[in-house]
Amino acid sequence: MIAYNHTSLDNLLINEKAEAALHHTLISKEEAAAIKQTYPVNLYSPNIFIRIGLFLLTVVIILLGFGLFCLLILNGRETAFGVLALVTSLGTYGALEFLISEKKLYRSGIDDAMIWLSIAFMVTAVNLLFSSPSFLAQSVLVFILAAYFLLRFGNILMGGLAFIAFLSIVFNGAIKLGDSAKTAMPFLLMAISISVYWLVRKYKNDNRLRYYKACCTFVEILALLTLYIAGNYFAVREVSNLLFELNLKEGESIPAGWFFWIWTALLPLVYIFRGIQKRDGIILRTGLILVAAIVFTVRYYHHIAPIEIAMSIGGLIMILVAYGITKYLTPSKHGFTHAEPNDPQLAGLLQVESLVVAQTFQTTPAAPDKHFDFGEGSTGGGGATGSY
Repeated sequence: MIAYNHTSLDNLLINEKAEAALHHTLISKEEAAAIKQTYPVNLYSPNIFIRIGLFLLTVVIILLGFGLFCLLILNGRETAFGVLALVTSLGTYGALEFLISEKKLYRSGIDDAMIWLSIAFMVTAVNLLFSSPSFLAQSVLVFILAAYFLLRFGNILMGGLAFIAFLSIVFNGAIKLGDSAKTAMPFLLMAISISVYWLVRKYKNDNRLRYYKACCTFVEILALLTLYIAGNYFAVREVSNLLFELNLKEGESIPAGWFFWIWTALLPLVYIFRGIQKRDGIILRTGLILVAAIVFTVRYYHHIAPIEIAMSIGGLIMILVAYGITKYLTPSKHGFTHAEPNDPQLAGLLQVESLVVAQTFQTTPAAPDKHFDFGEGSTGGGGATGSY
């Protein structure tokens, strides 16, 4: 399903593990260089700065070409504009497949730009060719496109877009079911976030998903964030007041407001505790970041201090929490320390790279001489010439 050469992707994974092993001084520079030479990657993937430049250049070129065609062949009709957008979307996707096949582009900036532009032009075309599609229909369209590009190109952001679009489908579909569904909406989104997080955690290390591991990690982070946002008091109150017409006045609380306040204040702390307990850097860092959300939410409804002081207090709390965790993990507790990244594969990295290195530096011994000549040698001739 994925568009790239599987051998090159596998070699890329080996090279990444070699770099990680080199970073942790498990192998030498010479061994890492030998691994890269033995497992070459036939893909064009420049550094981040060139990638950003190529992304912007590709966007400008395609948009300029689209604008030129608009000036030449269109007369202001939405239908014609929609058809041109559809053709541009399909043409961009076709060019993307061609460039990946012929030029071996892989996260080069060019392919990233073409993925996003293809989706953007397709959504634009649908909105122009069909009369006012609903948010639910548009969410379904975006989910289908993002899921396809995720499976086809393994784009990390496409994984996040597909997850957000799926939540939008659930949200826009459930609110049509009446007031009961609206009331249960936060809990429904919580349940979906927990389920997605559990599924990603369970299967992201599966060898069949090795090309999508970075995508799974990004979705895992998003699931943790949406789990918190779905129960955050500020998000629930303001969204309900805006979309569900609760018409709450200043100082009025939402139904079961006490639950959402507890959720807002405790969930980041639960993340931090579980991150330390399970030696999971992702959930730990997410919890540390969400400490700021606690401060913001409390400050928004309870004007304890000016915003500058509140932000300073929030930053100080985050620093103290981070310092406390660092001191707790010095020395390491149960194999988990602040000094090293939490990589589930790190434990077996040495063994994996040792095997690779062994294969890389393996030399084939010369074949033994199977022909034994009895002749005029001082030993082989057995003294035939008198020189024994």
